[in-house]
Amino acid sequence: MLKIHAKKWGIKHNIHGIMELKISAWVGTIIGLLSIGMMPAVGAEKIKFSYSILEFSLSVTDLKTYAQEGKISSQLASYTKRLKPEDLAQLRQVLTEKQKLSPVAVSQFLYSEIGESMLKSAGQLIQTNSGQNGFYAIRGALILAASDPGGLTLLNAMRYFPSENIHINVEKFFALMNKLSTLKKQTNQALSVIEQQSITEASTEPPIDISKLPELYNKSGPFYWQKRTIALVDTNRSSLIGSIKNRVIQTDIYLPQSQAPATVVVISHGLNSDRDSFAYLAENLASYGFVVVVPQHPGSDSLQMQALLTGTTQQVFADPELIDRPLDVTFVLDQLEQRSKYDPWLQGKINVQQVGVIGQSFGGYTALVLAGARININQLHKDCKPESDHLNISLLLQCRALALGKNSPDYEQFQQNLSNLDLRDRRVKAVIALNPVTSSILGQAGLSRIEIPVLIGGGASDTVTPVFLEQIQAFNWLTTKEKYLGIGDKGTHTDLIASVSNVVLPSSNRFSGFSERNPELGRILLQAFSTAFMKVYLDHQTQYRPFLSTSYVKNSNRNEQSKVYYVRSLPLRFLQKLVRN
Repeated sequence: MLKIHAKKWGIKHNIHGIMELKISAWVGTIIGLLSIGMMPAVGAEKIKFSYSILEFSLSVTDLKTYAQEGKISSQLASYTKRLKPEDLAQLRQVLTEKQKLSPVAVSQFLYSEIGESMLKSAGQLIQTNSGQNGFYAIRGALILAASDPGGLTLLNAMRYFPSENIHINVEKFFALMNKLSTLKKQTNQALSVIEQQSITEASTEPPIDISKLPELYNKSGPFYWQKRTIALVDTNRSSLIGSIKNRVIQTDIYLPQSQAPATVVVISHGLNSDRDSFAYLAENLASYGFVVVVPQHPGSDSLQMQALLTGTTQQVFADPELIDRPLDVTFVLDQLEQRSKYDPWLQGKINVQQVGVIGQSFGGYTALVLAGARININQLHKDCKPESDHLNISLLLQCRALALGKNSPDYEQFQQNLSNLDLRDRRVKAVIALNPVTSSILGQAGLSRIEIPVLIGGGASDTVTPVFLEQIQAFNWLTTKEKYLGIGDKGTHTDLIASVSNVVLPSSNRFSGFSERNPELGRILLQAFSTAFMKVYLDHQTQYRPFLSTSYVKNSNRNEQSKVYYVRSLPLRFLQKLVRN
């Protein structure tokens, strides 16, 4: 039930009306956030909002009635009238949708360092009766709801919130909404500039007769290939603090049947993924004559997440993975080079001096570090503050770099050594970084060191690694002459992954629309562009260069339901202006 409490000294009617409209807008916006899954709905009997001398409350019973019966009470209607019908439908789904997570899985994630960081951030906005941070209340409610026979739903979690009322910190809410609004505005303006830049670039390029180019889209190449999985054991990795001793790297190798030594493309998966996540891409590249090498990174793969959810570890990923991942690739390449001298299956068939790397998310970071980027400790110290609201979820991952060396006798010296650590592998000649984390862990200082060709790809609907913060800015920080930026207007963080394991971090796919329509579209484009990119920069086959042109991508963007923004450069002043605003 909606209640309006005036203090004893009273308020004038006209002021009261204005404030009621403002509070109504705030509550309507919060319901909107619920409808797209961006904010946890927790509470007991009421969700309360306080502003100055006014206090408004939203009945949880009204939400429950709407979710279960589709009926909107008169009080709830005063807020939901600001929502579109599709938003209301999404709200009902989100309130009642059961999450397929066990109480052990929920507990393990929420007790991990990353989970606790997320809870503390959420608790600044969602508070208990006494106005305290809702950290413990939210965690307890979610774990108990997961243990309930009805399963973990947002409505069910409300039953277990250990407070009669849930208080929304309006000031924190305003700050969050302002940041969300600014980020959305920056992203839309950036996409507009990118689209105009693509038109300019296309107009200056030589005309391309697409009919005379080979068809790369959704078509395999002429090579047959074989796949083998080998376990490579690094016995010397224990020298790094916290690294796994005798680190076992399961590696898939796709070997084309070629007469000459073939160049190598390494695929580095993201957090909570594995060697199968990009099998479709590996198979396609192998059919075009590349030796494709897919290592599985222990400590940040699907097995690590499984260990977390079953209670055998308390880490979403092992902190040394920030160093171990690029070292995995270097070690695997070293091992393949040795094996090619005596293994009949590889002998004379692999060229590990010409290597390309494709990585997604955490793997995108891996690819960029192998290309020459360095960890930016100074930027991390600026961005990783306890009071951060973590609007950028990927910052949780990036800030873990500051935990490296925490048990060292001289932490500051260890961190300084980390910032000077060169993990570049000079055999790597070109990289593709998809949805990479970049903004703080690499930053401008780290990315500007890269000298080889780079393609950065992202999705405008990615809520895990926001495209403006993590990809568009990163592209402009690159100083290499050969660089490309591709953005899907409806792309999410996981569109390009063929298989996704148990996910505990928020997914951006649910209401994006693009994934439900046809996620294969982005994967087909990735296959074609990856083939052309590696043919040009590894095999030096210039006949594939037209596929990398802005005009070709514009002309081949045949799907009416989605758009790909693609450029090779951006006006520096536009980005600087957006960041300042």
